[in-house]
Amino acid sequence: MQKAKRLWKMLCISTTTMILLSVSIAIPAIVKAGDVANGRKLAISQPVANCVACHVLPDVDLPGDVGPNLIESMKGYTEKDRETVRQWIWDATKFNPDTIMPPYGRNKLLTEKEIDDIVEYLYTLRNKK
Repeated sequence: MQKAKRLWKMLCISTTTMILLSVSIAIPAIVKAGDVANGRKLAISQPVANCVACHVLPDVDLPGDVGPNLIESMKGYTEKDRETVRQWIWDATKFNPDTIMPPYGRNKLLTEKEIDDIVEYLYTLRNKK
């Protein structure tokens, strides 16, 4: 009987440990919050991302108009689309092979964190007029 109790206790501890480990690994993958201020800085800065060379962004003098207006475009994205928005920045050729947008992630022009920061900033544009 004691042996069975010990085995049961070890099984419970092992199961709990596996669940906690799984959750601790999964949560950072789900919650990819970026830094809005840094994302804006990157989006309007040269030579970093320089999104304004091709896109309209708020409160920027002389934005570009080669690419879509990001204020209007972001209104069509929900939280469920966050990975899609991220992929546009990572490598837009996945969606449009003829795009002139640089593949910022694939070519390592931006880090993972910088892309997350820009995505976080872009999501603030959904409420802009």
